[in-house]
Amino acid sequence: MSINFIIIDDQKTVLDSTCTQVKKFISENTLEARITLCTTQPQDVLDYSRRNFEQLNVYILDINLNSEMNGLTLARMIREKEPNAYIIFLTAYLELSMLVFKYKLKAFDFLVKPVSYEELSECLKALVTDYDRIISRQVTEEKKYIRIKSDYRENLIPVNDIIYIESFGPKLSLHTLDGHIDFYGTLKDMEQSINEMTDTFFRSHKSFLINTKHIKQISLKDQAVIMANGDKCLVSRNKKDYLKMLLGYPLKYRTYAVAG
Repeated sequence: MSINFIIIDDQKTVLDSTCTQVKKFISENTLEARITLCTTQPQDVLDYSRRNFEQLNVYILDINLNSEMNGLTLARMIREKEPNAYIIFLTAYLELSMLVFKYKLKAFDFLVKPVSYEELSECLKALVTDYDRIISRQVTEEKKYIRIKSDYRENLIPVNDIIYIESFGPKLSLHTLDGHIDFYGTLKDMEQSINEMTDTFFRSHKSFLINTKHIKQISLKDQAVIMANGDKCLVSRNKKDYLKMLLGYPLKYRTYAVAG
């Protein structure tokens, strides 16, 4: 996936300098990347984010924008749409760095103006290394499979594709977005095997092992979760608070819509 750089600064000379430095870094490191936006206007950045939130975006934001919206507010609005975007702040005022932490903006880095090419290059090299590590981990996760024997056939199922597994009697029913497979086994054995490969599964009930990545909604009234395929899986009373904590939701709400 190509990396998209979005750069904003209210000073045109500084903006042009930053864009030139980023272009130089892309060229020198033969990076699959491009500058998709260089602007002095915060609204341009928000419009881009709204249209391209599913892309791999790196936002380089000046904090002291000569506008009604400063870089911190802009970053908060970006975060609402792009929780995993990279954000790098530029400013001439070092003391403003504390506000980045106060507002929990998950900044990748904070550079003090004037920013040299060496400083920016070091920052972007660390960013690319971080991205490569994440991609490598995702590829490793995608290669994890479990083998299921059903009707004398052996099925190789990617662990990430499993939505949930339900037990009924001596049989289990494994559900993915493509359908389900019934086979003989125990939920305890499946839980043990899967937990050796990933930590995204949760035993929500004695009869259900669910993949938290595929939860769409939590309904405490029904003591259940709604999964990506629309199926409802039960949640035991003694498990619901732990599930909410696992997903990072406050305890006071009764229904949760899970972004996906």
